[in-house]
Amino acid sequence: MGIQLDTAFILGKRALDLSEELNFEYGIAKSLFQLGLVFRYQSNYKKAIEYSRISYSLFEKLNKPEEKARVLNSLGNTYKRIGDYKNSVENFLISLKIFTELKDSVKISFVMNNLGVLYQEMGEYEKSLDFHLSNLELRRKIGADEDLILKTLMNIGIVYRELKNYSKAIDYYNEAIKLIDHNTSKYNQTLLLHNMGTIYELAGHLFSAKQYYLKALDIEEEIGERDLYINTLQGIGTVVIQSGDFNTGLDYLLKAYKEAKAQGNLLKWKNTTKSLIWAYETKEDYKNSLYYHKIYQSVNDSLMGLEKIKQITELEQKYEAEKREQQITFLEKEQEIQKLNLSKKTIEANQKSLQRNLLIVIALLAVFFVLFLIRKNKKITNQRSKIIDQNEKLLESNKTKDKLFQIIAHDLRSPLVSIDSLTQLIPYWVEIQDYESLKRLSKTMELSVTNVLSLIDDLLNWALSQQGNFPYNPVSFKINVTIKDAISLYIPIAQIKNIKLQFNASKDSVVYADKNMFLTVLRNLLNNAIKFTPEKGEIVIGVDFTKQFAKVWVKDSGIGIPEEKKEKIFELAGGNTVGVRGETGKGLGLFFCKEFVNMNNGDIFIEDGTQKGTTIIFTIPLYNLSEN
Repeated sequence: MGIQLDTAFILGKRALDLSEELNFEYGIAKSLFQLGLVFRYQSNYKKAIEYSRISYSLFEKLNKPEEKARVLNSLGNTYKRIGDYKNSVENFLISLKIFTELKDSVKISFVMNNLGVLYQEMGEYEKSLDFHLSNLELRRKIGADEDLILKTLMNIGIVYRELKNYSKAIDYYNEAIKLIDHNTSKYNQTLLLHNMGTIYELAGHLFSAKQYYLKALDIEEEIGERDLYINTLQGIGTVVIQSGDFNTGLDYLLKAYKEAKAQGNLLKWKNTTKSLIWAYETKEDYKNSLYYHKIYQSVNDSLMGLEKIKQITELEQKYEAEKREQQITFLEKEQEIQKLNLSKKTIEANQKSLQRNLLIVIALLAVFFVLFLIRKNKKITNQRSKIIDQNEKLLESNKTKDKLFQIIAHDLRSPLVSIDSLTQLIPYWVEIQDYESLKRLSKTMELSVTNVLSLIDDLLNWALSQQGNFPYNPVSFKINVTIKDAISLYIPIAQIKNIKLQFNASKDSVVYADKNMFLTVLRNLLNNAIKFTPEKGEIVIGVDFTKQFAKVWVKDSGIGIPEEKKEKIFELAGGNTVGVRGETGKGLGLFFCKEFVNMNNGDIFIEDGTQKGTTIIFTIPLYNLSEN
C-alpha cells in the first residue's frame, strides 16, 4: 500500500506540474483532487483538506457539478476521520443534493452509505438505519454489485447490533454471508468476520468471538487495512481479558491504542483509551486507570470541539514532527526508490547469472589446480589467464548492460510518457479552438521526438559497437559544406529556445573520415549545446586547420561543466546530466563521440580556461592524396 501511495503521489505531482505548465485548469483541479486523496490515505488530513478545497474552488469556477460533488464527498470522509462531524455531515449532504440533481444513482448510493456510517459513529442510530435501509433498496433496484449489497447488509446489521436488537443483526449478517464467494473483496470478508466476532462477544460466546476476530485480523494484516485493524485488536483484547488471560488481552489493547494514536484518529483513540480504563479497573490497577482516564477526557474534549489541552497539543506536535521527518526522507529518496523498483528484476536476474558463472569459474579453477600437478606450468598459467580475462569481460559486460537498462528505463521512457500525456490534450484544445496552446504543444512534442530519435541512434550505435560490427567507411569530403548541412537540421530546434546558431567558416578544406561517424559526433555536440544553453543564448561552431588536422569546435553560452565531471565526461559511466529545462541524459552520446573520433584517428577534448559555457573540440585528419 505504501509503494502504491508513493507511486500515486509521484504521478499526481507530475500531472499537476504538466497542467500548470500548460495552464490547463481542469487538469490542475483534477490533479489537486487526486493528491488530496493520497494525503488522506497517508493520514495527512491537513494537506488533504487544503488540496481538496483548492480543487473544489477550481471546479466551481469551471462549472463542473459532478466533480464538485466528488470533492465534497471526499472532504466529508476526511472530516469524519478527524472527528469533525459537523463539517462531515455538511459536505456529505451538499454532495448528495448535487448527485440527486444529476440523477446519478450510483453516486447517490455511495454518499448515502457514507452518511449512514457517519450517523452510526455519531450514535444517531435511527438516522443511520434510515440511510442504510434506503440505500439497500436503491442498490437492489439499480442492480448494484453484490459486494456493495453485502456491505450494506453488514452496515444494517451493525446498526441493529448497536440498538441491541441482536436477532435482527444476525438475520442481516446471515443474508450477507450467503452472498460471499471467491469474488468477494478481502475487505468485505474481514469486515463481516469482525462483525460476527462482535455479535458473539455481546452474546457471551467468547471462544467463538475470538475465532472470528483472529480470522479477521489475518486478512487485515494481509491487505494492510489499518483502520479496521484497530477495532479488531480492541475486540480480541476485550474477549481475551474476559476469558481470564489479562496480560495477553492487555497487549492487544495497548497495540490498538498505539495504532490509533499514531494514525491521529481521535475517535478510535478515544475508544481504545476507554477499553484500557476498563481493563485496568478490572485488574484493580487504579493508578493506570486514572492515567488513561485523563487521556480519555482530553481526547473526548477535542472530539466535542473544545480547545485542546496541553497534553493533546504536545502529542500532536510530536506526531506532526515525526510525519514531517518521514515526508522529508520520502522527498529525498523518491527518485532513488523509483529507479530501484524499475531495475530490481533486472538486477536480480544479472546477480543470479553472475553467481552461476562464478560457480562455473570456481569449478574450472579447481580442475586446473589438479592438472597443475601433472602438466607444464606454462600451459596452466596461460589457461588461468584466459579464465581471469573472461571473468573480467563478463563483469564489464554486466555493468554495461545495467547502464543500458537505466538509460532505456529513464531517458527513453520519460519523453515518450510526456508525448503520450500531451497528445491526450490535443482533442480538448481542438474542441475549444485554442490554437496558441496547440502551437506550444507542437514545439514541445517536436523537442521530445528529437530527443527520442537522438537516443535511439545512440542505442543502435551502442548495439553495433558491442557486436563489433560497426561499419567504418572513410571517404574524402568538404568539411564546411557538411557542417552547414548538419547545422541546418538544428536551426528549428534552437529557435524553440530562441538560441542563435552561428558558423564561423574559414577556408574550406577536404578531410578524410567516415562521414556518418563525423555527422554523428557533430549532431551529438549540437544537441548537447542546445540542451545546456539557456533561452536567448548563443552557440558558435567553427573550424581551424593545422598541418595535418581540421579542428572542429562547438562553443555554447550554457551552464558549463563542473570540474569534477570533466575527466569522466566521455566515459559510459560519466553520470547523469540535466539541461536548463530539466532535460536528462546518461552521457551515452559523448561516449560515442570519443569512440568515433578515435576510430577516425582524431582526438576530442574540452577546452580549459573558459569562464562561461563549454567549448568542445575534436580533430579529423585532412585528406592526403599520397597516403589515400
